[in-house]
Amino acid sequence: MENLKDQSKKEIPKFRSLKFRLMTLITMLLILVVGVPVGLYLYQLDRNYHELSINFIESASQVVYQFIYDGMMQNDSLQIQHNLELLALDPGIRLVRLMRPTGMILYSSRTAEIGKNLHELPEELAFGIDTTPGEETFKRIGNVYSHHHSIRVQKECTACHANKGAVIAVLDVHAGFTQSGLLYDNSKKLVISGGVLIILILWVVLNFLYQSQIETRLHTIISGFEKLSRGDYDSTIHMPGKHELAFLAGKFNQMLKSLKLARQKEEKFIVEKLERADRLVTLGEVAAEIAHEVNNPAGIILTRAEFLKEEMEETNPDSVCVEDLKIIIKQTEKLADTTRSILHYAKKLPQSFEKTNLNEVIESSIKVLQPRISKRQVRVKAVTCDCVPVVWGNANQLEQVFCNLINNSLDVVPPQSGMVEITIRENGDPEKSGYRVQVRDNGPGIPKEYQDKIFSPFFTTKSGDQGTGLGLFIVKNIISNHKGTIELNSAATGGTEFIIELEAYLGEN
Repeated sequence: MENLKDQSKKEIPKFRSLKFRLMTLITMLLILVVGVPVGLYLYQLDRNYHELSINFIESASQVVYQFIYDGMMQNDSLQIQHNLELLALDPGIRLVRLMRPTGMILYSSRTAEIGKNLHELPEELAFGIDTTPGEETFKRIGNVYSHHHSIRVQKECTACHANKGAVIAVLDVHAGFTQSGLLYDNSKKLVISGGVLIILILWVVLNFLYQSQIETRLHTIISGFEKLSRGDYDSTIHMPGKHELAFLAGKFNQMLKSLKLARQKEEKFIVEKLERADRLVTLGEVAAEIAHEVNNPAGIILTRAEFLKEEMEETNPDSVCVEDLKIIIKQTEKLADTTRSILHYAKKLPQSFEKTNLNEVIESSIKVLQPRISKRQVRVKAVTCDCVPVVWGNANQLEQVFCNLINNSLDVVPPQSGMVEITIRENGDPEKSGYRVQVRDNGPGIPKEYQDKIFSPFFTTKSGDQGTGLGLFIVKNIISNHKGTIELNSAATGGTEFIIELEAYLGEN
């Protein structure tokens, strides 16, 4: 299994694997499903904390204002300063200032700031807030909030101050929320950590589920295909369940069973064809032996008949026996000629090539098949080339080619009206001279669905034990061995036509 996983990793880039794509999609979905609610919650938490803090600092400012109100009404500077210093003792109050709108500090819980301008103080002391007369301002740095509260001339103040409603001072209150801020920060960190932890846990769980429920089963199916590709037809996949992968495994097992049966049938078919081919080889050897045995007595009969004919012509030339002896001699010559042709055809084909006359090869092929031609009363016509068609080849092998093609035609053409024609002519190619041999008949032809298979080994359209399916396969190999081509002319109208192209002999080089 580990080797198969390593192999699948080599074949499929990591970034294109189904697991990588699925886990990337799951990660994005988890971030979206968990991250968005967490983000919205934190946003609302920030808003609530900010509003709570502003309300608190405003309340604190009101308390401070009320605490120094009497001192301001009595114009008692010492009481105002004393009250500010007392307020600063509260842990929640960091700093209290009372300053003019221009920023001049009149009173402060930090006595060192009194008499200085707020804008001249360092940033950390001024808290980074500019005074803007008549406006309420808030600012937060860390867990400290600053509130500038404008103090206006009221009715009670008109005795000392003119311009009722004008801003005469600004109350600057700094309040710290250390404990609540810490709780807020901890809550925020807890929510973020919880969200990240939920995403990680869900990712690990989903990754484990994918690996255990999908990836492992996919590797099991891939392993089955790997074994099948190596020719193992017994490697069925056991995958329990009623899910899609179990259904796929079941279909794989069905396919495996069908392939196994088909292979067994094919092997049985090949064995039968090889056995038949072997029987035909044996039959050919027996036929050659019989022809040899027949040829010897035929030669003796022919010699004796010629001797008797000569004696009869000398003693009684007008005797009917002379004519009978002529018939005997003629038929015996036919018998001897037939046996010689069989012996010639049955010889082991040599591998040596030599100059070969195609006209003679075709005539010899027709002569070999003449008994069968005569029996079926079929007309076999050879249209030889006007020139001498010489090729570099093996006459016996080429004779086997034409005997096979003519014999196939004899199997399908109608008796008495059947016709087989062999035509030889030059190919007309000035760059590559050669000869074209066309073998055609007036039989039923070859169906289109079989035309692409006729040169395959063991393919035959003949019924029963009439064909081995090796004839045209051997023919094609012989022609290829002669650097030629053979093809079926599918455009031929009626019958069957084979076209053979062979190179002309131009010298031994």
